[in-house]
Amino acid sequence: MDSGFLRVLLEPGRFFQERMRGEPGLKIPALIALVIGIIGAVSAAISANALTEGLPPDMQVFGLAGVAFAVASVIGGLITWVAFGIVFYIISMVFMGDGDFKRTLEFTGYGLIPQVFGGIIGAIFSYQIVSNLSVPIISRPEDIAVLVESVTTGMLSDPLTPISGIVGILFLIWSANIWIFGMKYARNLSTRNAVLTVGIPVGLYILVNLVTLIG
Repeated sequence: MDSGFLRVLLEPGRFFQERMRGEPGLKIPALIALVIGIIGAVSAAISANALTEGLPPDMQVFGLAGVAFAVASVIGGLITWVAFGIVFYIISMVFMGDGDFKRTLEFTGYGLIPQVFGGIIGAIFSYQIVSNLSVPIISRPEDIAVLVESVTTGMLSDPLTPISGIVGILFLIWSANIWIFGMKYARNLSTRNAVLTVGIPVGLYILVNLVTLIG
């Protein structure tokens, strides 16, 4: 069975229709989610590096927090995949969806492919934003809060930050388009009900992000 990623992006309907002829498989979707998590870890490491630059040598141990954030990002990619799958499955039950959860989870994972590209672009934005920061040098542990506040304020005030957020939303909409076709076949839904199954949670997610961007 062809699992070409280009077909997922350009012909999701045909791709999922053909996937329905075989047994559900989670290896490739899990790999996609893992790649997204790794990209997120890179972004977290970039941001953490901005903090550690302001720490004196005897306080570099606090930089280990960046490692923790990176690990959390990797796990977060997998959690995001499963969470979307669960939400789609539950909402589709309202529309009398028919199909097992494993298939729903599989198709949800394929729909995350645009997030790989969005994550790479987001990491590039993070690098540019961090490069523009003016990180204060501190000498006492109690000044770490000042350092964190300074870096956070600098990142939020950078004009690239809202642009990065908007780009992320656009890639999420691309994923949503793929998920609509995925849920249509995975849960045997009408196009209208598939749109509602995906559109309700994704729409709320986008709304929350827009409110955050607007401040």
